Amino acid sequence: MKRPFCLLLSLLMLAFCIPAWAESAEWDYDAAYCVLRGYGGAGGDVVVPGEIDGGTVDVIDINVFTGETITSLSFPETVLELRSNAVTWCPNLVSVSLPQSLVVINRLNFGNCNALAEVTIPAGVRYIGDSSFTFCESLRKITFEGVCPVIDQDCFTILPEDAVAYVPDDQLEAYAEAFANAGSAVSVQPSGKSAVVVDNNGYVESEFDFDASTGTITRYNGYATYLAIPETIGGAAVKAIGPEAFAHHYYLALLELPEGLETIGESAFYNCATLGHVKFPSTLKTIGDNAFYNAYQGSLFELPSVQTIGDFAFYFAGIKGSVVLPDGLTSIGTGAFENCGNLGGPLYLPASLETIGDGAFKGNLLLQYVIVDSLTPPTLGEGVFAGCDYLYDIDLYAHGTKQQMLDWQAYVDALGIPCRVWRAQDPTAESPESGAYQYENLVLTEYTGAQPRIHAHLTVSQEPVVGLGDGVFKGSQTIEYFSVAHNDAFTTIGAEAFMDSSLEQVDLFDSVTTVGARAFAGCTQLEELTLPDSVTEIGEGALDGLTGLKKLVIRCDPALIPVDAIAGMTNLTDVSIETGAIPAHMFEGSSITALTLGEGVTEIGESAFSNTALTTVDLKNTITVGANAFANTALTSAELMSVTEIGAGAFANTALTCVDLSNVATISAGAFEGAPLENVTLQPAANVGERAFANTQLTQIVIPTNGSFALSAVEGTEAELRLSADASDEQIAAWNETLGRPWYDPIVREGEADKFIKMPFETTDARNFDFDPETGLIRAYTGTDIDVVVPSEIDGVTVVGFADYNAFASCQDYTDTETETNQTDWVHLRTLVLPETIRELPDSMLSYCQQLETFVCYAPLESTGKNQFMLCRSLNNVIFVNGVRKIDNYAFDSAGPLGNLYFGEHLDTICSQAFNFANLTSFVADAQSVEYGAFTECQNLTRLHFTGKVKSFSENCIINCPSLAEICFDGCDLTASPMGLMMNVAPKLTVHVPEAISEENLNHAQNCQSWSENPSEITVSTEACAHVPPALPDVAALLPGTQVNADVGIQTATPAPDAGKEMADLDPALGSTDIPNEYQGVWYGVSMEMDGDILPLADLGLDMTVTISKDGMAELNMSGEVDIAPCAMVDGVLVVDTMTGTLLDGALILSDDGVSITLSREKPEMDVSVSAMNENATIDDFIGVWTLVRVTTDGITLPAEAAEMAGDTLTIYGDTCDLTLQGMTLDGLPCRMEGYSLLFSIMEGDASITLREDGTLILESVDIALQYERAGDMPEAPAAPAVEATPEPTAEPAHEPAITGAEIMLENKYVLTDADVNGYNMTAAMLGGYEYSVLLHQDGTVKFVMAGADIPGLTWTYGKVTTIAGELDGVVIDYYGQTLYLVPTEKGFDMNYFDSMLMHFAPEDVVH
Repeated sequence: MKRPFCLLLSLLMLAFCIPAWAESAEWDYDAAYCVLRGYGGAGGDVVVPGEIDGGTVDVIDINVFTGETITSLSFPETVLELRSNAVTWCPNLVSVSLPQSLVVINRLNFGNCNALAEVTIPAGVRYIGDSSFTFCESLRKITFEGVCPVIDQDCFTILPEDAVAYVPDDQLEAYAEAFANAGSAVSVQPSGKSAVVVDNNGYVESEFDFDASTGTITRYNGYATYLAIPETIGGAAVKAIGPEAFAHHYYLALLELPEGLETIGESAFYNCATLGHVKFPSTLKTIGDNAFYNAYQGSLFELPSVQTIGDFAFYFAGIKGSVVLPDGLTSIGTGAFENCGNLGGPLYLPASLETIGDGAFKGNLLLQYVIVDSLTPPTLGEGVFAGCDYLYDIDLYAHGTKQQMLDWQAYVDALGIPCRVWRAQDPTAESPESGAYQYENLVLTEYTGAQPRIHAHLTVSQEPVVGLGDGVFKGSQTIEYFSVAHNDAFTTIGAEAFMDSSLEQVDLFDSVTTVGARAFAGCTQLEELTLPDSVTEIGEGALDGLTGLKKLVIRCDPALIPVDAIAGMTNLTDVSIETGAIPAHMFEGSSITALTLGEGVTEIGESAFSNTALTTVDLKNTITVGANAFANTALTSAELMSVTEIGAGAFANTALTCVDLSNVATISAGAFEGAPLENVTLQPAANVGERAFANTQLTQIVIPTNGSFALSAVEGTEAELRLSADASDEQIAAWNETLGRPWYDPIVREGEADKFIKMPFETTDARNFDFDPETGLIRAYTGTDIDVVVPSEIDGVTVVGFADYNAFASCQDYTDTETETNQTDWVHLRTLVLPETIRELPDSMLSYCQQLETFVCYAPLESTGKNQFMLCRSLNNVIFVNGVRKIDNYAFDSAGPLGNLYFGEHLDTICSQAFNFANLTSFVADAQSVEYGAFTECQNLTRLHFTGKVKSFSENCIINCPSLAEICFDGCDLTASPMGLMMNVAPKLTVHVPEAISEENLNHAQNCQSWSENPSEITVSTEACAHVPPALPDVAALLPGTQVNADVGIQTATPAPDAGKEMADLDPALGSTDIPNEYQGVWYGVSMEMDGDILPLADLGLDMTVTISKDGMAELNMSGEVDIAPCAMVDGVLVVDTMTGTLLDGALILSDDGVSITLSREKPEMDVSVSAMNENATIDDFIGVWTLVRVTTDGITLPAEAAEMAGDTLTIYGDTCDLTLQGMTLDGLPCRMEGYSLLFSIMEGDASITLREDGTLILESVDIALQYERAGDMPEAPAAPAVEATPEPTAEPAHEPAITGAEIMLENKYVLTDADVNGYNMTAAMLGGYEYSVLLHQDGTVKFVMAGADIPGLTWTYGKVTTIAGELDGVVIDYYGQTLYLVPTEKGFDMNYFDSMLMHFAPEDVVH
């Protein structure tokens, strides 16, 4: 092929004024375009040369070979296309040889070649244009070699009856279909060969100008005859063909557009006059103005999808015959199909069409018939069908009504379109043949013909036919179809008109008013019947014996149908009723499975559809559903939004699982009884009858607060009753009383969290308990585990409690107590979790469990038990998940530190001495009453908050709490209690009260102190108090070693209606819980980005998976710890709990508050192994300076930078070391070698350091591991070690200081840096962020601020302090008769605060 060369040659010839066409008189060859435009030879056996004057012959132009002289034709292997009529009317043409290079045989080729007996279509042919190979009287053998091409309309037609097409065996089905669609009667037979596959696509990527950023082809620079554009170019999807991209292309004959293409731009194929056929994609949305102007010459027009067709888009196209425009098309532009001269078949306009522009179908003379699927006319421009002189019929589809037909007629009349609008009749039916019928008084009274499909004449003697007489087709066994005349006057079907006939279909149009007696009786082959809304009378027995009827459409009043007529329709499955009230029992026991009810159906009678096989029903405008209307059916879906009243048993024993009854006012007795309902929505004013939802599968129902609800309505179900979100507290209380609900499991509002929570954890092996199955009591804990989860059941018997106070005797440690015991060993019980089945706790059962840190009880209890936690000195977390009513006497005697307490919202009483000598520092009392001495000798208690729930205070409920400097009465009525509520508290006491407090309450607040030796100075403040009742903590987080029971799972509270936006985003009303496929499944954590740092999770020691389900739940598994969270799609974004998720390059990115986690479908490799220990290490190997690189805690490994510990070091000198943690240095820590480990003491415990084979150090202490790398060798000798105060210092008489440290402290404010608490080191921030400071004045007074509260009236003096290094000079503070000791250190001083913690202070200017 030499097209580029030919064009260049043409330009050169023009430049030198040399003619570019051949001088030969025989061939008219256009060298500029490689086109043979004419033949002037003598005929006979014509051989077309492949080359003329140096140029190839690529295209045979129109009308080149015609006439009687040509007897044979042979084309060279250069020819790609035969254009329209290239070979035509050659009556003596005996043979033709088509080249293998041939791609396109365009329209009207080889017509009237009467001598041509056979032809072979080469394998490379892709398209044969319309009407090719027609009227060839001798053509009996057509052989195809390749894959089935596109065969246009009317090809291979009007050939000899014995004509055969021989096609490749593997393409037989495709050819048969193609010939049938073309209208050819040629027999298609296998050739015995397989198809030869030829790739002759002219696509060359370099010939396209392509904008990859928009996916737009902006220009085509090639010369292809056949072009199949790929879906991507250079890896980018092809989405659009730009304006004029192919305009004026001279060679393109066959075009395939790619899937994914959405837009064909303006004038994209303008004047591509040779374009014969286009294959359009299903993704196409827009065809621009002039897109195929004078460009589409083929007849076959298949447009699978488009929304907009622009102005003059197919102007002067060769589209022939029928045109079906696709559903979804909304607008047709001006002149879009103007002057399409061959467009003559039915034109189908879809229901989606909204506008048709001016002259859209102008000048299409052959257009006669338009079918419109829309019942509402689209907006028509001017002259839409101007010049369509033979357009006589616009037909609505069969579902159009008479009124709609009239509306359409008025519309086209107003536009001046001279045609009649009808509802389409079956075009296969004919009027009675001549001489075979008789009319009397315009009624067809006799028919003797044999036509099976008949429609009555429109008129007789120019008068409209009005009816069908009695018995006209009675007993006929030829009649199959009958239609009344569509003339608006045909009103009557006579008695017995079709009785016992073979009638299969009948069309009563919209005019029939009367159906005579027994008119259709015994028509057993009638399968479908529509009774139009014009019907006013149906005679007796008219519908009897319709045993073959499958579908019945009732547009008239259903009450007109004779009683018991439906009973004989034994095969009736599909019923449509458009208006009226459906009589009682009408379809009872019938075989219907499909029911369509129109907007005019307002009432359904008793048992109208009971005992049928119905599966779905949509009651659009139905108001009343009668008793048992759908009982005992197979209904799985029912739309009831318009229904206001449902009768007794209406939907009983159906298969419904979910119904929305939000508009139903009355739900009668047993309405849904026995249905497998799982979800139901009621309106607030609904009246729900007895057993309305009995024996269903409801698990929750919202009681109508303003209506009535029979308690038996949910009998036999496990439905949890709730009230609506707007229910008042009074309504809640009334229903709780009605239902007899216990205090710990009250009825709640919709959307509120469940009050009762079951224990979700895997339990300790039952063999660790001495259990009495007869009583359900545990006699003793016999195991050695220090973390214990008591099972709710042992050997099938429910555990209800403990036999006596000795149940945990093996864990009671009497060390450092006054109790004598022979016990030398005990279980160091650390964690105890009790199940919800426990009924009560024996008094003192857990007393003396000195190592107990966490107690969690899921049982709702009346009492904690007396002395229950006495001397539990490590106790920090006490959680009564479902609440407790009473904190009993001495319950927390000498217990501590009690930093995390939760007793629930139903706490009633804090009993006498409940917190005697307790080590708590602050407390929120949210109880009904507080008894005498409830808070006695709480030395560290600094704050107390009493909520408005407190109704009663006993006198002196607070005794000898010397640090108590702040108390809050938050809405309490103090007038009902004695004046003196406390004695011997801090010298200065701030009492917070509400701003609007009454005078009487204010007086009580000012006099809340009883007699004291040193009464406090009371300040009453109306400033808001920051304390709030504690919320239920994350229990699972308190129990890191405990596994969740998969059968129970962590119960997460449903957010209240005013919950935060994060959870509101997951409301189904705001977002969909139907998660798209691309998000579903398992995702594996890869990395975390925080503050710009990207941290691989594998390096952190984290094994993270997130599993997202279709129904809106996500499971997070973090190194074996599982959590469940809701998820939903909100505005196209995945929301998981408080995180948002987006897809990026195949990864899922979860983000929240500046932190993002990247997850992948592929699980990353984990390699967080630590190098083996160097078991040959000596002290010399440890000496040096080491820099912290990684921190591991709770199984999570972080780089030092991420743990905010960058720069922290460990300096080892030999027998001492210095340790820096988060900028704080502990100097002179003594070290010693044990085996190959280096040990040193810190925070009242030991830490070990091991050297690893890779040269790193690992420091391990309690639950943290620090990894170091060497930064230097032998450091300088350290300063003298810091002195640490002992728990029992002794004061000496005042004297002048012997060391400068104590003098330096004067008039210099010192602030807390950190503190050692129960073996843990806590920074000031970790202690709540409050101020802790000491300022010693020269006048002997001291300003001491403890947890933000100023402790007034303190004095100081110099004194001796006993330490592990001996007696040292220090400072002694007189704290209301008690003594605090300050021991100078290198950085400041240490204070032993009443043995509860060792506090480290430094000068304020140094710290800040």
